[in-house]
Amino acid sequence: MLYGRITKFDAADGLGTVILDDGREIRFSLTACGYFRPEVGKKVRVISLTEGYGGQPKATLIEPDPRVGS
Repeated sequence: MLYGRITKFDAADGLGTVILDDGREIRFSLTACGYFRPEVGKKVRVISLTEGYGGQPKATLIEPDPRVGS
């Protein structure tokens, strides 16, 4: 599994960025978040990726990091 932290999220556009623990940057859209509301600083787990704009990876499903207590 890939883990990281949301570093950017623009609610008006519904687009954001996750920096993975290994330093890679992954973009995502609000639809990838399913049931939770993305917030800058939130730790997440990236479940699936696809090729996004310009060949850059894009998360298609992310969720709150289950290793972090509620």
